[in-house]
Amino acid sequence: MRRTILALDCSQRTSMLVVARGPIVSMRVVEPIAAGTQSGDREPFWDALRELCAEAAVEPWEFEGVAVVTGPGGFTGLRVSIAFAKAFAFGREVPAVGLGSALVFAASDAARGGRGPWLVALASKAGTAWCARVRRGDDAIFVEDAGEVLDATGLHPQASAIAAAGGALLSDEHLDPALAEVARRCAVHQRPIAVDPLALALLAQLSFSRGATIDPMALVPVYPREPEAVTKWRERRQGG
Repeated sequence: MRRTILALDCSQRTSMLVVARGPIVSMRVVEPIAAGTQSGDREPFWDALRELCAEAAVEPWEFEGVAVVTGPGGFTGLRVSIAFAKAFAFGREVPAVGLGSALVFAASDAARGGRGPWLVALASKAGTAWCARVRRGDDAIFVEDAGEVLDATGLHPQASAIAAAGGALLSDEHLDPALAEVARRCAVHQRPIAVDPLALALLAQLSFSRGATIDPMALVPVYPREPEAVTKWRERRQGG
């Protein structure tokens, strides 16, 4: 059974909101507000969500579940979207699903005709990247392995294995040049990360149909390392 669900990906600079009503999928892309613009005082997320629900002819009480991408990704986007998903699921008493960024990027690449397995590399600090391998299981379900932070030396065997399997490395535009050079030397296919709304909706629907839900209060962002803002807050709290 396909539910009427709301799916959110705010892990990157461009956010995507998706309403899936059975096989019908509607979406909105929310671009970041440029600093100093007149619209900078108003958060576009809410207007986009309101417009999306109107387009899909779905009222808030009709949603039967909410799915949210949990990261890794941008600090603010993950915090806002996960907080919203928690509040929405709790307030409407509907189940919630958390989806890893690597899973969503790999499924989106597959929707565009890409072949796996995939190695997703999201830029981190000091010439490293958070990397996670995604493959398709025997039942064609996407499976994401645990991610880890790798430097150029650590990336080499991972990229070589993906290249040998005929897969691809998916990365963002901030990937360190040394890591990009490792991928080039390994002759692994490199493609940019992107989110396909149909793939996002399908992953969410499959998660709900398999019962892979989570207590909304247990939804937490995934970060390669503890964010600097959190570190400073913790240090100030301990010092006070």
